[in-house]
Amino acid sequence: MALIRDAGTHLGTGFLATPYLLPVLAGTGHLDLAYDLLLQDSPPSWLAMIDRGATTVWEAWEGIDAHGAPHDSLNHYAKGAVISFLHRYVAGIRALDEHPGYRHFRVEPLPGGQLSWAEAVHDSPYGRIESSWRLDRNVLRLTVTVPPGATAEVVLPDRTTTEQGPGTFTYEQPSTSL
Repeated sequence: MALIRDAGTHLGTGFLATPYLLPVLAGTGHLDLAYDLLLQDSPPSWLAMIDRGATTVWEAWEGIDAHGAPHDSLNHYAKGAVISFLHRYVAGIRALDEHPGYRHFRVEPLPGGQLSWAEAVHDSPYGRIESSWRLDRNVLRLTVTVPPGATAEVVLPDRTTTEQGPGTFTYEQPSTSL
């Protein structure tokens, strides 16, 4: 944590470690730092790429430099793995290893940073899985869609857990417990 903060809350990881950084931080109790890195907007960062017009994730943090000159690949996996963090942690859709194909899955969003809403979908073999949440007037509202033939374990930020069958369901929780 100190290395990241000492670097001005910027990434210092290489090609192989970058995909794991945010999930490891979130999974070890440092969700706030994971969001700080995710939402960092000065280089090197994902949002700096967006600020320079990126519609994909670049191989090099300076894929298009401040003068508009491109460098290296402008569509690269390692740094693009941040999308997995958005899907699995921000929106909370996670496969359970003992149930391949999302027959039984978990929806466990972890709101944080300055985000006030998120949504994601996953087209599983059983149909579309959806997770969307919004913070509104001190209430977290989570809507989950479970496809036919599947079940979900829905975990709210206060750790309340519900087993849910097929359908679309909305859960509410005061945001003071986040």
